Amino acid sequence: MNGGFGLGGPSSAFGVRGVTKRIGAVCRQLPAHGDRLLDVGCGDGAHTVELAEGYVRVDAIDIEPEGLDALSARVAGTRLENRVGVHKMSVDALAFDANTFDRVTAFEVIEHLDDLEGALTEIHRVLRPGGALSLTASNRWFPFETHGVLWGGRRRSALTAPFLPWVRPLHERMSDARSFTSQELGRLLRGCGLRVRAIDYLMPPFDRRPETLRTVSDRLEGTPLRVFGAAMVLTAVKPGL
Repeated sequence: MNGGFGLGGPSSAFGVRGVTKRIGAVCRQLPAHGDRLLDVGCGDGAHTVELAEGYVRVDAIDIEPEGLDALSARVAGTRLENRVGVHKMSVDALAFDANTFDRVTAFEVIEHLDDLEGALTEIHRVLRPGGALSLTASNRWFPFETHGVLWGGRRRSALTAPFLPWVRPLHERMSDARSFTSQELGRLLRGCGLRVRAIDYLMPPFDRRPETLRTVSDRLEGTPLRVFGAAMVLTAVKPGL
């Protein structure tokens, strides 16, 4: 999906299928085009560059300089170079005017934020009336902690504690990332002035697993069992004037 820009491969944190599935999901909920896009927690820009073709101007923010450097290198010398702004910035203190962006995206970001309500309030502020926030986040009903398990002072495989996200007190002690139900996330967004437009779920992409496993995972996304997917995909709108 790189559109011939010569922008390199997607982030190793998500893999090719992971990036493709997330981009596809948010675009099905709301087509990706407009004047201004803000990509929050952009990392190395794997999602940013895939979305950039649909927008006149894109701003990408993160607090980790390594990822920002990688994104800057990715767009350098391409036709995106003058359309993508790369900023070291925290989402709970956005240096943009109110009512600036048509769309804000955040891929696997909100579960790591210390001040989640502050971040959502800032996103609401910089969205234009009628603008939309699209995000992906960890789904509490997926039976494994996708960020690993903190146990005995070490981070261990999720397989060591199956169903951990389903037991909230244990999950809060043994994970350093949140997970959400759709009801919890909906309440948070409504509390910050955003109206939920669409919710869906993604099974793991299984980039490095056998083809059979990937096929089964993809088929499950077309069934009611998708509510047990690893990631929730949600788009919420800032009401218009």
